Amino acid sequence: MAGEIVCRCGALLVEAVTEQGVRPVGGGAFIPFRRTTDYVMCAECLRTYDVRSLIQQAESAEVIESLERLAEWVEEGP
Repeated sequence: MAGEIVCRCGALLVEAVTEQGVRPVGGGAFIPFRRTTDYVMCAECLRTYDVRSLIQQAESAEVIESLERLAEWVEEGP
């Protein structure tokens, strides 16, 4: 599960996202996706994001985070 996902406007969109659903800003209850056509709307600019784009954004964030940890480990040495 990826952590916070940010809207293009810079506002926090969701606290966490998985293929099953999202955890909204403020730590409310986990909201499951009902279908792949579900959307999440930014509270600041009202931009909408479909489920697929949120999951893709989360996966990208996880890959980047993993690479950053690997780079830190290499810099510190074994």
